[in-house]
Amino acid sequence: MKASIKNIEQTIASEQYRPALSEEYQELFQRLTRRLEDTLPMNRARIISDELRRVSETAREADLDCQKYMAALSVLVDLSLQGWIFDFQDHQLTLRMENDNIDDKEKIRYRLSAERNAQFKSESVARFIKYMETERNYNGTPVSVKCLIGNRDALILAIRTGRQVCAPYIQMVTGSRDEYTGFKLSDIWRYFRYTWSIPYKTMPGRNIYYLVRDSLQPYHPIIGIFALGNSVLNLTARDDDIGWTIEAIKTEMSKRVHTEYCEQTVSGTDGKRVKVKIQAPIETEEEYLQRRYAYAERLFPLLVKNVNSAISEIYTGDLGYYKQTKYPRQEQVDELYAIAAEYSERSINNRNNETSPDWREEARSNLFKRKRASELAKLLETKIAFNNAAGQSNEDKLLSLLASEGGRKAIHTALIANRKCKIGSNMMDIIVCGSIPPYNHLLGGKLVSILACSPRVISDYTHRYERQISEIASRMKGERVIRDSRLVYLGTTSLYAVGSSQYNRIKVPLGNGRLLEFREMGVTEGYGTVFFSRETTALFSRILELQDGGKRINHVFGEGTSPRFRMISRGLSSIGIRADAFLKHYSPRIVYSVDLAKNTKDYLMGYTNAVDYGFNPDCEEDIAHGTQALIDYWYKRWLMKRLTTVDIVQRLNDFRVDDVLLGGM
Repeated sequence: MKASIKNIEQTIASEQYRPALSEEYQELFQRLTRRLEDTLPMNRARIISDELRRVSETAREADLDCQKYMAALSVLVDLSLQGWIFDFQDHQLTLRMENDNIDDKEKIRYRLSAERNAQFKSESVARFIKYMETERNYNGTPVSVKCLIGNRDALILAIRTGRQVCAPYIQMVTGSRDEYTGFKLSDIWRYFRYTWSIPYKTMPGRNIYYLVRDSLQPYHPIIGIFALGNSVLNLTARDDDIGWTIEAIKTEMSKRVHTEYCEQTVSGTDGKRVKVKIQAPIETEEEYLQRRYAYAERLFPLLVKNVNSAISEIYTGDLGYYKQTKYPRQEQVDELYAIAAEYSERSINNRNNETSPDWREEARSNLFKRKRASELAKLLETKIAFNNAAGQSNEDKLLSLLASEGGRKAIHTALIANRKCKIGSNMMDIIVCGSIPPYNHLLGGKLVSILACSPRVISDYTHRYERQISEIASRMKGERVIRDSRLVYLGTTSLYAVGSSQYNRIKVPLGNGRLLEFREMGVTEGYGTVFFSRETTALFSRILELQDGGKRINHVFGEGTSPRFRMISRGLSSIGIRADAFLKHYSPRIVYSVDLAKNTKDYLMGYTNAVDYGFNPDCEEDIAHGTQALIDYWYKRWLMKRLTTVDIVQRLNDFRVDDVLLGGM
């Protein structure tokens, strides 16, 4: 009995795996299930792969039933490698995820290893690695990627003699070549990215890549790499903190209290103790009412402005709507939803003209007419709700909206109208960040994390994207749109649930009371596709194309965020598998955020259009000085302390260059 209870407590997810297949392939799957039941767990992935290979040898791409069977097998291989446990009862397969498969770092690395190792089997990747590792002549000197790996002996000598250990600097990756080795900077970044435990995948949208190098050694070896990419669209912990959620507004409209927990003995229970939550107000009733009134006076007009601004950004010439209409009618909303439904059916095999687009013509395409009609309908519904909000003051209206589901939906739409402008232009996520051995022993990860937030990066990003046309906004408006691109916020997540030694305790004083800090916002489990193989994605693509009579997911602007996620989600559903059960990655991650300006939150909310960095992003002297100050702080605060707290020389002596090289993968 105890073992049974323990097993239940360890299981965090359990799902039957019964794909919806034709009679012929259902019989094949049942035979395979019986075979797996009689097989040792370590051999199951191989048996499924053998069956997949057997079927694929005679499969026809136009045979939908066969493609579904192959996809069901491919998914099963992926899930088995992710750590899902196979259970059998009455010859039926159930997959189970246990607690001890999600917290352990080594097990998480193992779950990621299958897709990571698969990439090294690609001929193009293997050729690239061989090219980088093969010695060749550059400026009369033999060079290879080994030259870009730090020399441990030089580091040890500097430490023992009390000299400067390293001299870091930051270098943006461009199309140019490295002056020390002749390699393309992008190839250097790519090579070291392949050393990560997470598989390397290119990301759509805005991306900016960096090398952090050591100028004290020949060839300026790589201390670490990092990259910024588009922010995740929905992240509750982050959005609550900024003020972009209903819960954030409810919190501001509630009385502030101090909460603490203590244990109390329950009378009549022979000493049994329970945890009790105790709350005490930290503001008077008068202070609370004044603060709530001031908050509503500031927020409600902003929400109205958000909606009107969003409407002005939509081309309405073919939607039968006049933008200056103060009091829209529900009939207009219903007509727009009908248009959106009609054009949704027509939105297939979408293509964007990306060379010299006619924005008005792009706006009238099936895809964007559907998007414009749907978006305008939601905004007009919101405007109707705001017009009908009860009360005279902004505070009354806000409280009235918060009290009903329709009102909360309207507030949410108004918040999103602002958020979608900011999230694609003024915010980025740190999508790659870490040090390269042997600099990891010198806490190079801390340095790389700090430099991702440096004035140099802020300036580079702003100038790189300040004239970039917003593809989706331009197609929605029917004319060219260029968004403000001042970078004010960075977000990231840890790979593991236990926290990130790389981001923890980073608090760098910047003067004038300002602080560069990686703030821990909470934990997210979230959903992801990193564990699903390219073979699975390709099978889903074929299945959906056969089912839809064409491609609805074409990786073009405007179709929706995360094409890969939508592909796998729809693909799982197409074979009768509950998508949310297996897209949830069961790897809790800590959410971090970094405010890059003094007034980041006010800017992101839309209260101000000014950005206060505390330095001039157009002044090269300010940028260089501010970035070097971060490097100097890291050197004194972390590197020098590291040299006195661990046997760093021994750790460096244990380092081998071959541990970094990829040729043996």
